Amino acid sequence: MEAMNTSGMSLDHALMIIAGEAAQQVGVYLRNAFRAPLEVFLKAGIHDPVTIHDRYVEARLQYLLGSAVPGSRILGEETGEHVLEKEKVAAAGALTLEQVQRASWEGSPRPGVEPILIDEFAWEQAIAEQREDAPGAGELAEAQELVKDLGKRVRWIVDPIDGTANFASGVSYFNTSIGVELDGKPVAGVIYVPYTRELFIADSQKATLYERERATEMHADNAHAENEGIITGYFPFRDQDPRRVEKSWQLASRLANAYATVHSPGAGALDLAQVAAGHTAVAFGTAMRPWDVAAGIHLVRVAGGQVHTYETPRNREDPEHLRGAFVASSRDLDPVTARAAVEQFLRSFR
Repeated sequence: MEAMNTSGMSLDHALMIIAGEAAQQVGVYLRNAFRAPLEVFLKAGIHDPVTIHDRYVEARLQYLLGSAVPGSRILGEETGEHVLEKEKVAAAGALTLEQVQRASWEGSPRPGVEPILIDEFAWEQAIAEQREDAPGAGELAEAQELVKDLGKRVRWIVDPIDGTANFASGVSYFNTSIGVELDGKPVAGVIYVPYTRELFIADSQKATLYERERATEMHADNAHAENEGIITGYFPFRDQDPRRVEKSWQLASRLANAYATVHSPGAGALDLAQVAAGHTAVAFGTAMRPWDVAAGIHLVRVAGGQVHTYETPRNREDPEHLRGAFVASSRDLDPVTARAAVEQFLRSFR
């Protein structure tokens, strides 16, 4: 029998606080690492880079989230899905940057090239007690007490660095993204931008943007007509199938004629957060992964925006709120051209 909750805090709010704290903690590290010398490795190819920082940050998130909710589950970009068992959490917490770097080099040897030596990070710089004014820090102890026994009912969907190519190139449009499920349903979303210290955060009822000491409730207010708004999104402009590339450029041209500006800034989660905050009108994707959209789709919906997702062969096993083919828009906009373009693209290559 489930224990009665005598706290005034809801479970979704508590999980949001814990995810927000974890994202801000690793954000301290990412600010320290940003624009420092680093090695870039490749996963699927030259357009899919990864750094030791992606792997190190995901391990730290495993430690922070697994310590807060032992036995919870995580779906991460770098390590896939697994249960945060006690031994695994302890190992993640003990992992050093040197170990991550060594494993990366052993997996991607490059003859004649020496690794860049990186100093170990002192995580004491990032602990909550030294950041008393950080959003959510005052509620953290209560939140941890409330959710500590939820175990596998909780799943964290994590992208340690959304926008790795930007991060690796010294472009500040990158973030850490954490979506939270309870009993399979989305209940919280957190997107933290280390460089600007913007925290986009939502439980099940309210979405808020924190800009250091300023807090603004998000309502997805932006353009009322397509030609008034900015659209962000991604078609596969590089592909082995020339028909797909040609179709991408055709549809991008159609969007350029319909909207005030078309951007592809390189971080899908943050694009969704901008729609939730009312900074942009539309964000779309055709083949993103669950960790790219888990937090962002939740933010847009809680902020009052609209999100339409599409089932594709790639995502049909994913729940609707994790489908990476989508069009998200501000609350009073009918993104008819964007929806038609995405639908036509997906229909052409089923």
